[in-house]
Amino acid sequence: MARSLSALRLVHPFPSLLNSALVLGLALQAGADVARATLLAAGMLGMQFCIGTVNDLFDESVDRAAKPWKPVASGVISRRAAWAVALAAGGGGFVLAAACGPIIALVWLAMLACGLLYDVRLKATAWAWLCFSVAFAILPVFAWFGAAGQLPPRPEFLLPLAALAGPLIQISNGLSDLERDAAAGLPTLATRLGRRGSLILIGVLLVVVHGLAWLTLPHASPISLLQLAAASTIGLLGLGLSASRRPAWREIGWMVQAVAIALLGLAWLSVIAG
Repeated sequence: MARSLSALRLVHPFPSLLNSALVLGLALQAGADVARATLLAAGMLGMQFCIGTVNDLFDESVDRAAKPWKPVASGVISRRAAWAVALAAGGGGFVLAAACGPIIALVWLAMLACGLLYDVRLKATAWAWLCFSVAFAILPVFAWFGAAGQLPPRPEFLLPLAALAGPLIQISNGLSDLERDAAAGLPTLATRLGRRGSLILIGVLLVVVHGLAWLTLPHASPISLLQLAAASTIGLLGLGLSASRRPAWREIGWMVQAVAIALLGLAWLSVIAG
């Protein structure tokens, strides 16, 4: 059982499932039937599994010291098997995305490129947030265009908000690994800013993203307001967890922040789309 759970970590199940669920929700909001929404979500899941696996492959040397429990670093999964998983997941995800049309296939490839650039080149630098920023802005386009054949409503507000949410999540994630990355000499943005500086930037981004989401709503029903309030409250909870001195709590903090962003996007679009 322990080996099976360790192997499951190879595909980074939390962000993979969360992003796929977000695509599913957005596609359904855009009017897709369940079959097409599921197809888009499955395409996203394959991509995320590929990105997560490649991440562990390129982090193997660092993980041996900082996270020896990871499947590749611990030897639970061989590098050859991990590459097979990455290729199968990526290939399968692309086939599913391509079934939704050539434009969706190209958008899918753009998101995959962001993820692989992060894994291979930018993760250990102060520029890693760029990959998140671009990918977060593309994700709603993938889901909405794949469902309805058009851009999501109010893209002039939605896409910049999504782009700002990217660094919010990436820096929160980097903060959870602050001590390990600092010990390994990795010049990430979190290690350069330090714990205090990272928290300040996360707090500013949280206020900007959630604040602009509230300010750009023309109207909202009581239920929508409750959904937005819940998302913002969860975001504040994530910030509080990220402020902990214990890495385990900070790890939960970035996950909570990611859930808050997903809920915020779904709630905001439910109002804008009418």
